Amino acid sequence: MTISNNSGFTLIEIMVAVTIFSFAVLGLAVGTVSVIQTNQNSHLQASAINLAQAKLEELRAMTSAAFSGLSCPSFTAIGCSDSPVTSGTTFTRSWQITANSPVTGVNKIDVQITWRDYTNRSVTFSASVPQ
Repeated sequence: MTISNNSGFTLIEIMVAVTIFSFAVLGLAVGTVSVIQTNQNSHLQASAINLAQAKLEELRAMTSAAFSGLSCPSFTAIGCSDSPVTSGTTFTRSWQITANSPVTGVNKIDVQITWRDYTNRSVTFSASVPQ
């Protein structure tokens, strides 16, 4: 009498194992894409903050005579914007100067940075300088 000992895996067991492994790898891939997008968004937002801060510091460092000669009543006025490129992304940087705001003798500066990554994004920073 011969007894057959078939030790090993059947085709169905292998297919079930491959399917489970595929779902696990797919879940890791989706998680990796999400982490990469979040990292890129954080990097671009940090770049935008740095650009806004640089412009605010540039305007605050001007002498009173030079600053009073600036005319930027709105973000869209000619000469009140530029387009710096950082990290391979073009940012639109606009600034607006409001005289006697929030109080008399003080100018308010608003710097707005816009860019596009997965969607349109924007940040605005404000500072005040004496006249």
